Amino acid sequence: MADATTAVGAFLGSEAGAAIGAGLAIGLSALAAGWSQGAIGSAAMGAAAERPEIEKNVLIYLVLPEILALLGFAVAFLLVGKIGGA
Repeated sequence: MADATTAVGAFLGSEAGAAIGAGLAIGLSALAAGWSQGAIGSAAMGAAAERPEIEKNVLIYLVLPEILALLGFAVAFLLVGKIGGA
């Protein structure tokens, strides 16, 4: 058990772990933002078709999930900054 732990620890050093974490951070946050924008967009356009006066508010609802993707990018940027030489 100790041999497997040290082998994985040697393979996934701090730089490799940061690179995998950065990829997961941006990938999963962008996937979640796209999924939520799809659900919000379809519901908001259906509501705007029935009540045209709320079209201005729809834009706000569509922009909010983008914050999730931007935060994922910020985390990925910070993790890549921890990798030596970059």
